[in-house]
Amino acid sequence: MRRVLSIWLPQLPLDLRRRKADPRIAGCFAIISEIKNAWRLTHLSEAAIAAGLSAGLSLPDARAICPELLTEPSDAVREAALLRALWRWADSLSPWVALDAPEGLFLDITGCAHLFGGEADMAAHARMRLADMQITARIGIADTKGAAWALARFGQGEVEIAQAGKTSAALTPMPLEALRLPQKLTSDLRRTGLKNIGQLTEIRRAELARRFGLALTQSLSAALGHSPDPVSPKAAEPIYAARMTLPDPIGLQADLLGVLERLTASVCKRLASDAKGARRYYLTVRCVDTGDHVLHIGFARPTHIQPAVLQQFARPLEALKIEFGADWFRLEAAHVEPIQPFQISLDQHKQAEDDTSKIISTLGNRLGFDRVRQFMPMQSHLPEREFTHVEAMDRREPVSWAPAPRKRPLRLFKRPERLITLDPGRPPKRFQWRRDVYATQDAKGPERLTAEWWQNESQAVRDYWHVQTQEGVRLWLMTYPGSQHPDWFIAGRFA
Repeated sequence: MRRVLSIWLPQLPLDLRRRKADPRIAGCFAIISEIKNAWRLTHLSEAAIAAGLSAGLSLPDARAICPELLTEPSDAVREAALLRALWRWADSLSPWVALDAPEGLFLDITGCAHLFGGEADMAAHARMRLADMQITARIGIADTKGAAWALARFGQGEVEIAQAGKTSAALTPMPLEALRLPQKLTSDLRRTGLKNIGQLTEIRRAELARRFGLALTQSLSAALGHSPDPVSPKAAEPIYAARMTLPDPIGLQADLLGVLERLTASVCKRLASDAKGARRYYLTVRCVDTGDHVLHIGFARPTHIQPAVLQQFARPLEALKIEFGADWFRLEAAHVEPIQPFQISLDQHKQAEDDTSKIISTLGNRLGFDRVRQFMPMQSHLPEREFTHVEAMDRREPVSWAPAPRKRPLRLFKRPERLITLDPGRPPKRFQWRRDVYATQDAKGPERLTAEWWQNESQAVRDYWHVQTQEGVRLWLMTYPGSQHPDWFIAGRFA
């Protein structure tokens, strides 16, 4: 007969802070979340419970009861990461493990319990291991997922075990909330006088379905084992990492590079075998005197090429100050993505893309990737809106610039610069710009531009002229037609 173990982690957000030695846990402390447009308490420390607080209280009411209460909003991302780490750990108990987010795990322990001396010893072993990791847990074991879930959350003790074939008897005294029904459906059932699961089993399923819907009968059947509800495990995502512990500390640059070479060989080989690459690599160096130092590098495109990783780590390792040596190293590949194979061609387009990626990676690791930006085209007829610039790391597709329908200057000034008209005309025949005097030899225009129809209508109409000067300089002149004093500006300079 199939057996299921449910692990409930009722204090997971608090355990996350407890594992970091947060001193607030010892006092009145609570985790809060925004529920129904109000901040409410969700997880409380023992001191907060002793002060008369309870989960579900709004934050103003809780502060009125306990003025010294300290709170912190829930961190769903880190809590989910801790749960996934425990999901990987649970492989030591059973090969069939499934997530029960946000605060639980399901394990199919059929044929596994005897390895620990029985189900009771297995549950005790799991709780002991979790306690060592400073994780609070309650465990339920039954024939079905629903029954194990109910025993873990509504049982009397820290470990509740329903004997094989006795699922119905174990669920009989359980409240209606043990069926994981929607809150409205549970309220409707209670209004009819029903209080526990045992009372539901005495009513014909057809009557329950007719009055309360199929959700009730389906949940009840799954909990009692009348309909299949198996544990469906999902393989955990692989972690591409390698570590090395040395018997004696090292500090020479050559020795550090030797360790890094062995670590990168292991990680890059696994990435290459799975046809994947990483955009970031993290190297943790544990010094005997100053603790952990985390060095990180990034790439514009995912890569698993070992020489490239070693090249980018050379500069951070040189800047690392090691006085008494380091004896523990760990390299991890992050932001892993599949690498699509491509056909080798005779043109140089692919080589140009690779060279650009190398330049972006090198500059980003030295200056910071937020400072390395790249121009991208935009659909607009206004010269200042025909392009934008984004972080080079955020670009996922090659840049494709369409030929401009009209000539545009190679250099476009962010703010047009005013010129001094010496000999008026349209455009001026002679003018002064940046202390130099220019004479117009040839002019083409005007090119009249107006704002987009969805933009503010107060933007003035502009006329642009392509001017060839006698001094050999080609400029892009701009004016605002119809204004009282039509001043002229230099908007750009041609090559």
